[in-house]
Amino acid sequence: MICLFAGLLLLSACGQSEKNKNEELIKNAETVLKGKVEIPETYFKTKEQVTAEFDSVGLKPKFVVANFDEAAKYNKRFLRKGECNQISSDQGSVKYYDTKEVGDKHGFYADKGATIIVGYSDHDFDGTKNETSSTEESSSTVTSSSSTSAEKEEIATSQESQSLAFEPKDVSDQTIKSIKTYQDYLTMYQAIINNYFSDYESLIKDTVLYDQASFEEQKKQYDASFEEQKKQYEQYGNKRLVGKDSLVDFLISYRDSLKNITDNLAKSLQ
Repeated sequence: MICLFAGLLLLSACGQSEKNKNEELIKNAETVLKGKVEIPETYFKTKEQVTAEFDSVGLKPKFVVANFDEAAKYNKRFLRKGECNQISSDQGSVKYYDTKEVGDKHGFYADKGATIIVGYSDHDFDGTKNETSSTEESSSTVTSSSSTSAEKEEIATSQESQSLAFEPKDVSDQTIKSIKTYQDYLTMYQAIINNYFSDYESLIKDTVLYDQASFEEQKKQYDASFEEQKKQYEQYGNKRLVGKDSLVDFLISYRDSLKNITDNLAKSLQ
């Protein structure tokens, strides 16, 4: 009973600490973001769409020609003339606020009324096509060359798909820092939660602290947290991360906070 009481006190303290931290972040966000507006997503949107969305939040776009064909290839999509690139933070009017500063309100912000530079494509580009090797094609007959090209294209596509599949084997700093896309970020976030519950269950499984119903209820709370992350980032899929350093820092901090819970619980059970 003493162990049970100690465990409940520990969990209650951790929950209160997290609540206080969230309240502080909310207050800080209100101060830091006062007079600022979040910049709408511009990636692969038309100039007309960007103009309308910027106007709705009190921002002004300044369109400049930019080449982001590689982004179209990476995302395997057809880039149309007039579509826009991601916002660059390398301009004085734009600032990225991470979760450590503003919690769930993290993102790119600018002062209301600011003019934001937005790159756009001045040409069409088909990013869905795979490059072929003209040297190999010229070294064989038309039939064999077409067959070889098709086989290589299939292998290349398969290898590319495999390289895009992010499957973390652990939750180390190195693994977290290896994320490249928004889907990678979500996969890593889920892996951290799974690792936490694996460690947590191992600690209390054979003690009086273990209650299946309570354990499942706690998992639901973390699942809800993950769903919130999905709502924010799932739409971007395999697009390259913007503000990767901040997202990596958040994941490491999140992992460490969960590890502190299991570490403290382990000490209380000694």
